[in-house]
Formats: sequence, structure tokens, C-alpha cells
Amino acid sequence: MPDLKSGAKAVGAIIGVTAAVLWSAPWAVADPEPAPAEPAPAVPAPGEPSPDAPAPDAPAPDAPAPLDVAPGEVMTAPTLALADLGAPTVLFFYGGTSSTSLSFPVPIGLAPEALNVTLDLPFNVRSGIVSVTQGDRLIGKLPLPTADLSPLVIPLFGVEVVDNSATVTLTLSSAPEDGYCLDRFNPITLINGSVTFGGVELPPATVADFLPPILRKLTVAVPANPSIAESDAAVQLVAGLVKRYGGQAPEVAIIPLADGTTAVPTPSTPLERQIVIKEGPDESLSLQGAGVPQLLITAPADRLTNDTRLLTDGGLNMAVSARVVPEKLSAGGRAQPIGGLITLAQLDPTTLSSSGVAPQVTIGIDQTKIGHSIQGVRVHITGTYTPMPSGFGGQLTASVNGEQIDSWAADTVGSIDRWINVPDRLLTRYTDVKVALSTTGNTGGCNDYHSMNLVLDGDSVVESSEAAPPIPPGFGSLPQALLPVLKVGIGSDRFADTVRAVLITNGLQRLSSLPLRTSVTSFEDARKSQDPAILISAEGWTDKSITLPVSATDRRITVEGQTPDAGQTVLDLDPGVQFGSLQTVFDGHRTLLIATSNGAPQQLDELLGWLNADRSRWPQLRGPAIVAVAGRTPALVAGRTPVSVYGPVTPAPTEADVAVAGRYHYDRAWWVAAGVVGVAAIGAATIVATSRRPRENNSATHRRDD
Repeated sequence: MPDLKSGAKAVGAIIGVTAAVLWSAPWAVADPEPAPAEPAPAVPAPGEPSPDAPAPDAPAPDAPAPLDVAPGEVMTAPTLALADLGAPTVLFFYGGTSSTSLSFPVPIGLAPEALNVTLDLPFNVRSGIVSVTQGDRLIGKLPLPTADLSPLVIPLFGVEVVDNSATVTLTLSSAPEDGYCLDRFNPITLINGSVTFGGVELPPATVADFLPPILRKLTVAVPANPSIAESDAAVQLVAGLVKRYGGQAPEVAIIPLADGTTAVPTPSTPLERQIVIKEGPDESLSLQGAGVPQLLITAPADRLTNDTRLLTDGGLNMAVSARVVPEKLSAGGRAQPIGGLITLAQLDPTTLSSSGVAPQVTIGIDQTKIGHSIQGVRVHITGTYTPMPSGFGGQLTASVNGEQIDSWAADTVGSIDRWINVPDRLLTRYTDVKVALSTTGNTGGCNDYHSMNLVLDGDSVVESSEAAPPIPPGFGSLPQALLPVLKVGIGSDRFADTVRAVLITNGLQRLSSLPLRTSVTSFEDARKSQDPAILISAEGWTDKSITLPVSATDRRITVEGQTPDAGQTVLDLDPGVQFGSLQTVFDGHRTLLIATSNGAPQQLDELLGWLNADRSRWPQLRGPAIVAVAGRTPALVAGRTPVSVYGPVTPAPTEADVAVAGRYHYDRAWWVAAGVVGVAAIGAATIVATSRRPRENNSATHRRDD
């Protein structure tokens, strides 16, 4: 970190900033990407008309609108991508014969008929066969094409559907050409998967059936000037349903109700559900309209948010009526943080064993499941492995996020009892601790002469303590540093701030293993609280007691140092620029996520919309802040370390790069230098800094070692 009080180092800092001005790059590689597997979220920018909202000059009705709105649409014999089903998009098969399980939801009234995939071969194969089974039943079997990228239509007729879900096992056997090995470095994969269904979707007739197994779009309507209770209910409802649908990542739209109405005026599209939230004296969840109906949730202010919980409650399947009053909902079904002393079985009981010539087991330490930021992690691993045979040597290693931190010799006993200390510097939101067994000796041409087993006990223990300030800092500490309950402070423009709150909690929920529990309050109540909070101040930040990582006054931008001994970087821009930002702050007691701008709320809205338009963007956030300037790609502001400031220079964009700006493909080995884009040329400034770990260099080859 440059010391700004040192003259020599100050010169170095100026040179670094100058280099950044010349060579600053967007935080994503600007390559065209294929059409997305999911639609971009359609949450309207606050202050802009929603496509589902009534025309602004439409007269307000004197009485509630009739409930005979056009019926929502159902699907007939659709073909749905595995991504839309929330299922794995790539199926891997290792070795000559291997199996994998595939589960996917099935809408009521439909039946799966075929799995459509493309065969991706690492090299030529002589022959092969793929079969589908369900339990002991053979569903289908067909020969494997020998040409790469051949289409496959795997029959699924007769698959049994249980609780609106189907699970099948695919087994693939193949024989590669001589001299090639199908191993863990060179699997056969099935890509571009989709499922063809037969039949016609049945519209829901009860509250229990209102939510479909597959959800592409969720539309939530609230009054144009919602009460705090209505905003709170909308934010909590969306977070709960985003958690419920997980990998399906449904599109979310928040729209305003016309005055005096309790219904969305437009019919729903296939796999869309429309929910109306409105405070009122009567309490119920009720279906309204024909075809695929809308759901109206209404209750007094003190009951409204709790009533929305029925849609994520275990008792929902008993709500077998068109109108339900949730008199009491149990809190026992809520997922709870698992704390600082946990077993591997609590973290993930399904991945504790491995077989092969070099077996390895990965322990996933998920801070969002633990329920707070952690430090001082120690793992006491116990287990067994295949004792070393005669003529073989062996070694066990432990690595954290790809960096080896411990090793010890394998022996002829085959037992493990060892403590692994995880350095705080390697902790991330999801930390992988990998235990691997490697051997020496003649393992055969394709490493198939001697298979080894590695098994870790489920009662192996992970110890940790709560970290304050959180580790890692910034966006890497979210959402775990905001758990278990976070305040959401909104301002006087309640509808616009409700939309912003939904966008933020939507992104955070997709990062979290635990359901977020939100409490929407006024901005002042959340600011004065001692609880973790999301603070939304779209017009500007005026609280001098909370220093933001990036702030602006007139034409001056100030970037705070991210270590105790770091100074500020202050830039005077001519002309000045306006930007929206999402910034993280630890105030000594709690973590805050602040959504603000320097008088440009539209830039904040563009930033939030951009983050939610691609499900890969929230997980890539790092550092204390992300900033959006009009006409520029939103950019990260990271801690100004020597690596982040003086990282490798990115070549200037070509004309082709500029032409495709706005569609981004994330390179797994990208670097971004910190700096400010030249204001004289473009009239804007972007603070940029981050780096990403390069792709691991696997030196293994698919050629047989003869």
C-alpha cells in the first residue's frame, strides 16, 4: 500500500494512477456471449413505467377492478432447458463406465418424454451406449454416436413423477480409441440439455397448488405508494421464493397497482405467477381470476409479512382451498445458522468419500450456512484410506482453495487423525478444504491397475469463531455478515426504494444457503439500529458518521484506504461525474450495505439492474464497492494493494470490442487494474480494481502413458 506521506512513494502512487488512467479496463472481458438461458430480470427502474403497469394517464377507478381479468396462460407440450429447470446444465461421465443422477421438476399435467442433449467427446471413441434407469426399471437405451457434438434424444417415456419431480440415473459406457484414457481430466459430457414434456399444464385451483414446480417469472404488485408493511411483505416474499426456486433463478418484477385495484391488469405468461400484496382489514390468501389465477395477499399491517410466509412454509400443501387464512404459522421450520462448531455431515454429508488412483475429498466450508463471518478455522479430520500396497508409496495433502497447506506420509495402516489449520488469509465466502491421496508406483496405462479409497468420517469437526471485522472484507463478507436478521432502511420514495430493496435482497439470497430474514423499516430506524442493515439513500449520502469507501462532493472523488495505515486518494475531475454505487461498511459493530449515488439515482438503478441481469455477477463482487457511471461498465473498487494497483496491463479495446460492449463474457483468468478512465476523452470516471485467481493449470494429458 503506497504511503501518501512519503514523497518518493507519493510519486509512485501518482505513476500508478496515471498508468491506470491510460490502461484502465472494464471488469469483464467484452466478448459476445450466446443468448442467455434465462431472461433478464424485468424489475422496472424506479421512476420508469412498468410494462405491466397501467398507463400513467389512465383514470383511477372509483371501485376495485373486477376479478375477471384475462386468464393466465398454461403450457402445452413444452421443451424446457435444464437451466430453466434448475438442473445441472452439463452431465459428466468419467472412465469407461460411469453413472450420474439427474433430477428435474415436472409441472402438474405434464409428463417427461425425452432428454435432449449434445454429446461432447474429449477425443474419438470406438463405440458406446447410454441407458436411463429409474430404480430397477430400464427406461431407455440407445447407442452412443462416435462423432463429436452429435445430438442425442434419450427417451424418458414411463418415468415416474413423485412430488412434482422426476429423478433418473444415466449410465454411459464407451471404449476410446487406442492410446487414449477416459479419466477425471477427460470426461465425456452431455451439454445443451433440455427436457421435452407431453400433455397440458393444469392451472392451480387451490392456494396449495398456486406455486408451480418451475417458475420463470414472479410478478409482485404493491400499491404505488406502499406502506412500510407492504414493502416489508414484498421484500420478504421475494427473498423467500428466490430461495425456494434456487438454481431456476426466476425473473422478478415489482409493479405498482392502480389506485383502488387489487389485481394485475394483464394475464400471466406460461410459468409466471402474479401476486398482489395489499394492506387491509380482512386477512387471507385468495386466488382471483380464471385460468392461471393471481394470488391476493391481504391483511392488517402487523400480519401482512407473516402471512406471506405461508408460501414458503411446510404447511402450504395443506392449503387446499381457493381462500386460506393463516391463523398461525410455525417458526420451527425456519433454517437456522449451524454455528461455530460443526461436523462435516452438517456441512455436506454426500461428498465424504472418493475412489480412484488419486482420490480426493473436498470439504466445503460455507460461511452463509454457518450464519456469520468466521476466523480461526481448524478442521479435525478423521477417516480411512486404502493402505499402501507393496511397491507403492503415498502421501496425503490438504489444500485450501487450491493452495497446499499441509502434507503427511501415507502408511500401511490407512487411518487419518489430523488437525488442519486454515489461514485466515485464505478464507472466502465458500472455502474448499481438499484432502487428497496420491501414490507412486505402476498404476497402469490409464491409472486403472489399483484403485484407492478415501473416506472422511461425518463426525469430523470444523471449529471456528466469529470474525469482527468480517473475513474476507467487503462484498466477500456478504451475506453472512448480515445474518441472521437484517434491517432494510428505505426513504420517502417507498415504491422506488422497495424495488431497489428487492433487487439487492434478490442478489444476496442467491449467494446464501440460509433464507434471508429481512425487516423493512424507515431509513432512520435502520441507520440508528445496531443490527446489520441495507441502507438505501438513492439521492445521496449525507451521514457524516459513516464514511463510505467512495464518496463525491462537487467534482471531487475520494477513495478511502482499506487498511488502517492507508491514506486517501482524492481526485478533482473536470468536468465532474455522477455515479451510483453499492458499498460495504463495517462500523466497528455491524456490517452495512449502502445503496446510494451522488445525486444520480438513475445510475444506482442501472447498477442494480445490471447486477441482476446475469446470475454470475453477484458472486463475482469483491472489494468494498462497485460504482456505475453513465455509459460505462460498472466497476469494482478494491483495496489498493500493490497487486491490484500495479496488476498486468490489459490491451486497449479494439473497434470490435467496443461494438459488443454491454454483453459480457467472464473470463476465468481476468485481471482488472485500479484507476480512473480519462475524463477528457469520455467525460466520465470509473473507479476500477480487482483481480481473479487464474485458472488452475492441469498438466495432465489425455494420452496414455505407455
